[in-house]
Amino acid sequence: MLIRFCVSLSFILIVSGCAKPAQDLDSGQDRGIKPSQVEAKKVQSPPPVSLSRMDNQFLYLAAQKALHDGQPTLAVRFLSTLVKKEPNEVLPRFELVDLLLAGGKKKEAMGYIEAMSQPAVDALADEELLQYQQLYARSLIANGQTEQATTLLEDVLIKQPDNIDVRLLLARVYAIHGKYILAHETLTNGLKRKKDVRLQNMQVQLYLQQGRFSDADKTLARMQSDYPEQEDIVLQRAHLAEKQGAGVKAEMLLKAFIDTHEKTAVQSYHMLAGIYVRQNRLTPAIATYKTMLPLTGDDSEVLMSLGKLYYQMQAFAEARDYFKRAVTQLTPQKQGLEVSEALATASFYYGASLEASHEWKQAVPEYERLLPKHNLFLDAQLRLASIDITLKILPAAEKRLLALKKTYENELDVYEMLSGLRLQQKRYHDAISESDSATDLGYSKVLLFNRAVAFEKLKKFEQLDEALSVILGKEPNDAETLNFYGYSLADRGVRLDAAREMIEKALVLKPNDGFYLDSLAWVLYKQKNYVLALESQLKAIEIIHNDAVMMEHLGDIYWRTGDVEQARSSWEKALEAKHDEPKKIKAKIKSGLM
Repeated sequence: MLIRFCVSLSFILIVSGCAKPAQDLDSGQDRGIKPSQVEAKKVQSPPPVSLSRMDNQFLYLAAQKALHDGQPTLAVRFLSTLVKKEPNEVLPRFELVDLLLAGGKKKEAMGYIEAMSQPAVDALADEELLQYQQLYARSLIANGQTEQATTLLEDVLIKQPDNIDVRLLLARVYAIHGKYILAHETLTNGLKRKKDVRLQNMQVQLYLQQGRFSDADKTLARMQSDYPEQEDIVLQRAHLAEKQGAGVKAEMLLKAFIDTHEKTAVQSYHMLAGIYVRQNRLTPAIATYKTMLPLTGDDSEVLMSLGKLYYQMQAFAEARDYFKRAVTQLTPQKQGLEVSEALATASFYYGASLEASHEWKQAVPEYERLLPKHNLFLDAQLRLASIDITLKILPAAEKRLLALKKTYENELDVYEMLSGLRLQQKRYHDAISESDSATDLGYSKVLLFNRAVAFEKLKKFEQLDEALSVILGKEPNDAETLNFYGYSLADRGVRLDAAREMIEKALVLKPNDGFYLDSLAWVLYKQKNYVLALESQLKAIEIIHNDAVMMEHLGDIYWRTGDVEQARSSWEKALEAKHDEPKKIKAKIKSGLM
């Protein structure tokens, strides 16, 4: 009953319609007529040949080629056409049902399997009948008709007790209904007849579903003894051990397998390195990946892992070298080929390591290699804008960020960097107006803080307080926000007790921060506690020697303590440090504090 195809599989003629050759134009040249005077006839392509008119053998072979090329949808089209033309042919129907089930089209699969007539089923050979019964059971399970599937599979297993596939399918159905005792019995009985790793694997999966991790490990241990060369069994045991918090056991299992398979245990090396990373044991992780390199032929993924580890350790020179090797490994030999996702990722990290090494100009072409289709394209564009800002090429950064804002209007990262740029440009109104819509996209400390700075510069204190309160509501121990809010209140001369409390909390978190000590001195100054203010300000100056505002504060404090000479000296140092308001400082030097 099966279709017998005798044609060669080496090639398939793809038919798109057989067009008749266009008729030659009358030779006007023979009669002295110019070619331009001859009206060319329009040649229309005939419509494509319907699939139903194609040869059966062609349809089957075309389906096989589509599967080989990774086009299951096209294969389904060919096979469904063939089944309609030849409803009594078994092989195409079975392959079609299998494809539909794999593609999640369970109702269509059931339709095709149930469409077989009873006489056709009765005429099936033993092997074909078994295949039919398995497909029917799978279709029933997929469509939620598990009771019928159970009955069918139980009947088949009585007749075919050595069939592993049927036994596995039946155990799976039992497990769906929570009948784990029956499921285990089915597998155990199968193992008594013949030891099979598939049955043991199913046992492990059932134990894991039940939360019986010890039984799962015992089964895996037996499997490891039975199949000592199978690395995947060791990997399962190690994964289970780590999942249960037994990292040492996982490490020992992997090391034991590596000791006896050191030239081939690539996956074990990889998992061991992953365990080290998750335990933040970066040095042994690096050593493990380095051992893997010659075993994998300098695999780009291993090179990338090493680069990321060194980058995490801030060993940027080493990170840069490994990322560069990964880029070289992934770059196609032929010019003009598309940049793959893997190459784009490697280029991005190579650029990041160059940037971290302050090799900004060298990082630019690496970031520019990424295209809009790549996952890290937006990140690369933001890094390019950051480099422009670092190199003081602010118009280029502005142009890039405004373009990104149009394309990625829901990406907070773009608004964060753009608002930061506006602060550098002292365009405070733009910093606020351009980011107004972004506040609805979600919480962003960076964006709220930048907006708060702009509000402070524009003396919009109500909005400033609101923005900083949102941050502290989410992150009550954020030292930077505590200090800024406290300083702002002190500078305004309001809620001084709350301001002092905020700044002192920030100093508990960062006790040696010179700017925070300056803020404390300023709130103490506002509270007219000049002795403590001077003490705190002098500590701040010891840490940060040449800040113009801090020197101005020191001068103000000295003046209030009556040390006029030190006050004027401090204000002069504020001028030398290029204070933003030199006229104000000169007025203080001349007349003191009015």
